[in-house]
Amino acid sequence: MKKSSTVKLVLATTVLSLTSSLALAQSPTWSAEQTEVWGVVVQSWVDDTAQNKKWPAEYVVDNVLSWNGAYPSPRNKDSLIKWSRFGDSQSKTLMYENTPVGIAIHGDTAVVMYTHVSVSQRGKDKPSRDMSSTTETLVRTDDGWKFISLTGFDTSPK
Repeated sequence: MKKSSTVKLVLATTVLSLTSSLALAQSPTWSAEQTEVWGVVVQSWVDDTAQNKKWPAEYVVDNVLSWNGAYPSPRNKDSLIKWSRFGDSQSKTLMYENTPVGIAIHGDTAVVMYTHVSVSQRGKDKPSRDMSSTTETLVRTDDGWKFISLTGFDTSPK
């Protein structure tokens, strides 16, 4: 039994190392624009988890649309803000990691795909771990890159 656990741990560590290496290997080959776009995604998560009210208000265009399996229909900017504030009052993200899969830019439009793993906690409940795959579209505005579309799907083991 102990040997089986050790093998699983070694295998999991190897897979994690390879996955991390692939993500890190992609980043140095990015253009300046791709790096700038990824920086916006990264900072949006920093502000979201800080619960400082910058996400999503300062990051999305007025006509943004967002949709995932947790909502029955697409949400607009007002809905994103409302549900974000409610979520902030209900739980706290303890840790997260985003791993870029790809960034495609054409003109003033960027499509970003990445995986997301997070651990959050509601009150004194046991922390829960979630995983998702995310595709976000950003547009270049006078104020920099802003999200116009956000979508993702849950990839957490059931």
